[in-house]
Amino acid sequence: MLGKLKENIARVQLDPKTGQFLDVRLFQKNLRFRCRRCAVYCCRLGGPCLTRDDIEQIESVGHKTSEFVEDSKNKYGNRFPMANAMKNRKDGSCIFLRTGKKKSTYECTIYEIRPILCRLFPFEIKRIENDSFLLKVLPCNGLNNADGKLVDERFVVKHLLESNMNNCSGS
Repeated sequence: MLGKLKENIARVQLDPKTGQFLDVRLFQKNLRFRCRRCAVYCCRLGGPCLTRDDIEQIESVGHKTSEFVEDSKNKYGNRFPMANAMKNRKDGSCIFLRTGKKKSTYECTIYEIRPILCRLFPFEIKRIENDSFLLKVLPCNGLNNADGKLVDERFVVKHLLESNMNNCSGS
């Protein structure tokens, strides 16, 4: 799905003191996204690294940490700055992934409180300077479908960057 897409789709600059958005420069025009609930490139490939806030949110609905957290160094080596990762099933899928009502779709059992990296997928934020980030696109079947939402400046700010930027990769 990334055939014609550029890997870096936007550069975002923030005011380092206030965290306010100063500039969003899009590199990719007419990019659209809508989740297909196929779990091909995300949830069936395992759970993400977790922030402290992610863990607290999941605990708040009654899950014990020991049920869903593992040390990310055991899982990924030293590739990620976060210390904890979501446990996987034996088949490699996220432990919170379930088959949907249609057998070809999937559902997240903790969707409303899913981890930050799940909320961002198929986008990834990489810090390039203290006040600047690149928004990258990852492989996903939900990209560039006619019925998807346009990934413009408004989409970037509203849906992707409202997350705590300090919890994203490269921080």
